[in-house]
Amino acid sequence: MDIALAPQSPRQPRQLDRLNIPGMKQNVIGYDGGVGLWLLTYGLTVVVDRNWLASPGDVINIVRMPDMLQLATLMLKEGDEAANHYFFSIEHKNLPDGEVRLGYVVHFKEGGEAASYTLSVLVKTDLPGGRNNNPPFPGVGHSELKFTLSTTIIDPPDAIRGVTVTVAPYPNMHARDMIHFSWASVLIIQQVAGVGRETVFNISRDQLMEGGDGTDLLVGFLLVDQVGNTSTDRSADTKVQVNLDSTRLEGPAIITDGPVDTIDIERLNGEDLLIEMHNSAAIAPAGSLYDIDFRSYPPNGGVIVHRDFERVITAGRTVTHNVPYGVVRAAAGGRVEIKYVLRKQNPAVDLYSRITVAKVFGSIVRLEAPYFAEYPGHTVHPIPNSALVSIPYYPWRQAQDKLTLIMRYVRGLNDVVVFSESKLVGDSWPEGAPVQRLIYRQDLERFDGYKPYLYYVVEPRIVEGSTPELNESLRQLVQIGLPVSADR
Repeated sequence: MDIALAPQSPRQPRQLDRLNIPGMKQNVIGYDGGVGLWLLTYGLTVVVDRNWLASPGDVINIVRMPDMLQLATLMLKEGDEAANHYFFSIEHKNLPDGEVRLGYVVHFKEGGEAASYTLSVLVKTDLPGGRNNNPPFPGVGHSELKFTLSTTIIDPPDAIRGVTVTVAPYPNMHARDMIHFSWASVLIIQQVAGVGRETVFNISRDQLMEGGDGTDLLVGFLLVDQVGNTSTDRSADTKVQVNLDSTRLEGPAIITDGPVDTIDIERLNGEDLLIEMHNSAAIAPAGSLYDIDFRSYPPNGGVIVHRDFERVITAGRTVTHNVPYGVVRAAAGGRVEIKYVLRKQNPAVDLYSRITVAKVFGSIVRLEAPYFAEYPGHTVHPIPNSALVSIPYYPWRQAQDKLTLIMRYVRGLNDVVVFSESKLVGDSWPEGAPVQRLIYRQDLERFDGYKPYLYYVVEPRIVEGSTPELNESLRQLVQIGLPVSADR
């Protein structure tokens, strides 16, 4: 039921547009959207678009229905009537799990009021899988996420039947949770069978072939709920052996001073990762080309692809390749997979390798904070007509990624000043170069005298789940204009 309307001025609309929540999960069945735990960490930001003839003295009240609890309020000051958007911060304690219906009422200075349509959101802060009770050791995985496979050695006869996966029930299970199961490079997304029930599904022959051959391929899963929360960790990985193509060459070798099948970020110490390809002179004559495919898989989903080529100069000798440190670093807490195609010229033929897999140990990499490019001290003064913001490069960046640049300052209880702009990365930025955005004077002046946080949020083209560690950059504290207490 929408908010009841009081008599109002004829020049005001009878009902106002709904408020919106930046970052809200779309397509949540039964609701207008979903709000996960990560959106509530610093208080939930809500936005009211100006869709009435505003005047100084108008009061906007954000309310929760049906109890009409007032969550935030703002009285428009001189100049506010020209703003296109008004921002508010709602405390987590006022947003209990379950359906929350939000709206706002505008009380006009000249008398009367108008109310908005209602926004119905599912608030969910319990993480699928619940608490991980395993010790924080690399590769241990989430204590509550368990699965079994019908076989771990797959030869051609087994591939015809496929492999059956059985995922056990887990804490905080919901009927619309999705299992994101990784079989080597293949991602299978499967809805759970029901609360308290085992979920059983099959890895088909085609999926097994797409995943490729390898001696120690890693398979496992994470959970994503309907509002975008992910399990705090992945399941422990199970190693499988796949032998479907006897013509495949041996996979690349990873050259480190650590244990086999592992990469320790600390041991790399900022240096590139060395890999080697070796085949006999008969198989890899001079002039042959190694087409290298290196894939990093961060722990909570996504993939970073590094593709490069190395030519065989002397037949029979080992060929080496350096994988950029940043590409490997991005997979900390996850895994990498390496394979190649040996492209021969005479006779013209392509030979495919098996896959080499390694776990990557180290702390999860955070996105670097954005910064004002022309203000190394992070103080923007005097306020210019526009200021250039650089969003640092990250190795898994794609042209289709949506970057939302945010500047946010909480002025008082529920009173927040926000600049927010979302755009796709696009294809005009060279690899390794930052994405640059302009913030204009009219937006900067709203923060005059304040010290807001500057940061950005990445929404990948394929969104699995949302966590601050992977989707949100570190926050840079910046000063806009002189501090309020300074003598102006």
